[in-house]
Amino acid sequence: MDDVLPQEIEVRYIIPAIRGKLAHVLVEEKGVSQKQAARLLGLTEAAISQYAHGKRGSEVVFSESVMDEVRESADTIIREKGSRSGVVAEIYRICRLTNVKQILCDMHRRKSKGLDSCTICFDDKELVQIKNIKS
Repeated sequence: MDDVLPQEIEVRYIIPAIRGKLAHVLVEEKGVSQKQAARLLGLTEAAISQYAHGKRGSEVVFSESVMDEVRESADTIIREKGSRSGVVAEIYRICRLTNVKQILCDMHRRKSKGLDSCTICFDDKELVQIKNIKS
């Protein structure tokens, strides 16, 4: 996997890891059945089983602070009864956490050529330029 975009890393590794952690928290910590977890997350029962057994989404290890955010998201998803927009919002919120962006950035540097000193994801100057382009 050479010369990939950060979004490709996010889709291939980060989002499945978040779904996997949400599935784990729902089933193992919140006592939700796999069937109910599948309904809440908009996934199949087979996907929940694969996440639970580490066959999917296990390439990324999150810090305890990120896991606390995943637990908070699981509570929100349960409270909102798995509303599709609520699930999307929670996964997106976790993706935007600085610790998660750092994991994404580190993976991107390892999997792409010439990015050893890349800081685009965290460079305020670049973010300002993006805002100016949109204005």
